[in-house]
Amino acid sequence: MSNRWRDVLLATFLLCPIAACSDQDASPSSGEPPTATSDSTRTAASDSTPTATSDSIPTAASDSVPATTAEATSTTALPIDAPDELGPFGVGRSTIQLTDPARERPLTIDIWYPTEPGVTGEPSRYTFAPGIEFASDVALADVPIAADDAFPLVVYSHGSGGLRYVASFFTETLASHGFVVAAPDHAGNTAVDVLAGGGVPFEQSAIDRPLDVTFVIDQLLAKSDDAADPLSGAIDPERIGVAGHSFGGFTAFATITGFAADERRSPPDPRVDAIVAMAPATQPFSNAQLGAVDVPTMIVVGTDDVTTPVRPNVTRPWKLTETSPFYRVEIAAGGHQSFTDVCWYQEGLPALEDVPQLIIDAVDAYAEEGCVPELIEIDRAHDITNTYTVSFFEMHLAGDRRYEEVIAPGAVADDADVTVQLKEDGANSIAPGA
Repeated sequence: MSNRWRDVLLATFLLCPIAACSDQDASPSSGEPPTATSDSTRTAASDSTPTATSDSIPTAASDSVPATTAEATSTTALPIDAPDELGPFGVGRSTIQLTDPARERPLTIDIWYPTEPGVTGEPSRYTFAPGIEFASDVALADVPIAADDAFPLVVYSHGSGGLRYVASFFTETLASHGFVVAAPDHAGNTAVDVLAGGGVPFEQSAIDRPLDVTFVIDQLLAKSDDAADPLSGAIDPERIGVAGHSFGGFTAFATITGFAADERRSPPDPRVDAIVAMAPATQPFSNAQLGAVDVPTMIVVGTDDVTTPVRPNVTRPWKLTETSPFYRVEIAAGGHQSFTDVCWYQEGLPALEDVPQLIIDAVDAYAEEGCVPELIEIDRAHDITNTYTVSFFEMHLAGDRRYEEVIAPGAVADDADVTVQLKEDGANSIAPGA
């Protein structure tokens, strides 16, 4: 286990608490946008000027839509130079707070970014609550961004009841390969909201989330355009992607398709050039919406996911989406939490003092979908995820076609841990001998 987790104390702040996933990630099996079921308490990019309070960066269930008949079993192995480990850059991390005045909505946003190799500084600390934090052994706090050409931007969206940094295994690795990565806490749908007994209905969060992504893109591009900002010139506005897990996978799709619920609408964001959806919840989308996806797409999913299972959350978009290319990566014996840091929380808790047994029991329950012997070992799941997702963004945002050889179906020898399919121009690529 990485020593970054030695200081974890509040491990109940997980990506997708069981109750939150079942109630909020799920939606009517018809695939149509849901209707409101609770009285509880967004056009394109916003032109509103946000209110900044901090800026510390220095210089499931329906089977009615069958899987495609060419659902193949092409398998690959990962080459030694695959991007499953840290890249050539160091990693910095800063946290900012911005308010979207159009919605009077405050957002806390983490930004990971490339730094010059060899830069030193204090470890970045992931803070759950005052005095409850852990130190990263990868990211440094508020160090200068690398003096390089403008980098691609990827916005990461956490799952229902999650937090912005719960997939640091992915966000830190992506930044080390030359990407600026920004992740907001989706207010009203975070772990803090859920544990406090609050949270907003699915219909509201389904609109808020893609609007949050659009707002983050607006503000990061504004920073890059501001000669006085530490991020000045750091982001290429022509190279933008979105990634997300579970409800965050839904959010990634919604930035392309748009979404409507409760007489509110989040429009598509035409600036998004590619999306990665990990264990996505796609049931809320209509067939027409999925069929309208028109950017390079990758879905990564665990075969043993019972929260957002492959059928129909992968099989529907695989059948209906005609975008090219479309990668479908299935991790054998992967679970819903195979795409988060939750297993590291579970491993670190017993070494800490005075952690209530209730918290340990809760973490153990959440970890059933990622950390049990029947499922793939978590570091292996993370390596596979990073290999395919980083390679995908290297190809479709950074423009490095060499990575096509890393993730093409059947590119190298068999690997029982992962199955890869690629759909181009409406046809599936199947590995030789599959």
